[in-house]
Amino acid sequence: MARINRDRFAAVNIHWRLYPFERFLETQRELGFKTIELWAGAPHFLLGHEECQDSLGLKKTIEGYGLKAAVFTPECVTYPYPICADGEDSVRRTEAYYVNAIRAAEKLGVSVMPVSCAGALKNEDPRAAFDRAVKMLRKLSDAAGQSGVCLAVETLPSISAPIINTLPELKDLLEAVGSSSVKACMDICSVRTAGETIPEWFDTLGSGIRHIHFTDGRPAGRMVWGQGLHPLDEYVEEIVSRGYEGYLGLNINVRGNWFDPSLLDDRKGFTGTDFYPDNYWFAPAAADAENVRMLAPYMED
Repeated sequence: MARINRDRFAAVNIHWRLYPFERFLETQRELGFKTIELWAGAPHFLLGHEECQDSLGLKKTIEGYGLKAAVFTPECVTYPYPICADGEDSVRRTEAYYVNAIRAAEKLGVSVMPVSCAGALKNEDPRAAFDRAVKMLRKLSDAAGQSGVCLAVETLPSISAPIINTLPELKDLLEAVGSSSVKACMDICSVRTAGETIPEWFDTLGSGIRHIHFTDGRPAGRMVWGQGLHPLDEYVEEIVSRGYEGYLGLNINVRGNWFDPSLLDDRKGFTGTDFYPDNYWFAPAAADAENVRMLAPYMED
């Protein structure tokens, strides 16, 4: 069985947004994590086009729990800062937002920053949105290069973004940007949703894959491992056999549309069919614990 060093599995705080950031850190320490991928969204990290939270202070907080931030992921989908920004004011604000993110990543000692090309409109010419994304990424690549940060662009399912949904589209985008500071992030759910495979991605992009979002799904959903349809053993083997040495971000993020008060105790343990896969927001610690249980056989110290 192929194994990956435990330190390369990065816990992500995106499904902890209803709880304090310190509680997330405490739980990851208890679960044996050493590394986190910091989702830079409120209320855990305040980032905008005019201001940014004290990154050095947050770094000290993270390190105080025996953890390190290895990946910094600004919110790219729900915030009003799309890579495909259109209009002078929107472009100006978006560029300032991501430059602030790059500077925050540098202060945190992070060298990888995943981004995506959400924000294009469904009824517009996809090529126009593509060209705007290229222009924005070229601008940001200068700041990224100066800060030693690599922007890792991921594909998204078409339900989340009208463009950059497939590997060929991402390859075209990266070639059009033409920067050593702009590479790829492989999101497992997006790969499978597009009908693609991990070997295809490595054959096409090779070492250009700088980060992996590693979650189960049906095929989308970014679920805890064991609750979707993805073959965990096969995927770990493929990643290891290709010599990938980056991090694997465990960015599970599913919120149910109904409310069950019993899930408010996020320390409650769930196993197998008793676990509610559509309510990670209400039971984030339980979700993380189940994820670790499934991944443990593939971790090595």
